[in-house]
Amino acid sequence: MVKLLNFGVTWKYIQKKNLLSYVMDTSTFLKIELERVGREKGFVSNVRGYGTFIGFDTPSEDLADNLQKYLHRSGINLLRCGALTFGLRPALILGPKQGAILRDNLLYYAPNIYRH
Repeated sequence: MVKLLNFGVTWKYIQKKNLLSYVMDTSTFLKIELERVGREKGFVSNVRGYGTFIGFDTPSEDLADNLQKYLHRSGINLLRCGALTFGLRPALILGPKQGAILRDNLLYYAPNIYRH
């Protein structure tokens, strides 16, 4: 019973703050910016998803490992969903300002693609 009451309170808060629309706006922003990183840097491709489920691919497993380490050192934790794939699961309260931090870190990252 407590869980049902808790869910009811949570759902009312989500509706009151219009968080579902907010997360959709943020996910659209993230997808546009990830595609921009892909065009400018070349190591982000196949951007997909919507809402709280967004993903993108990298060209190699080594690059994905290095990118994950770089982002972690920058304070950003991205979920790996395979050897080449990252998954973003933004919270309902994540906004474009925080999405821009991810974009900026990806744009700043300079992978050494030719390293073996």
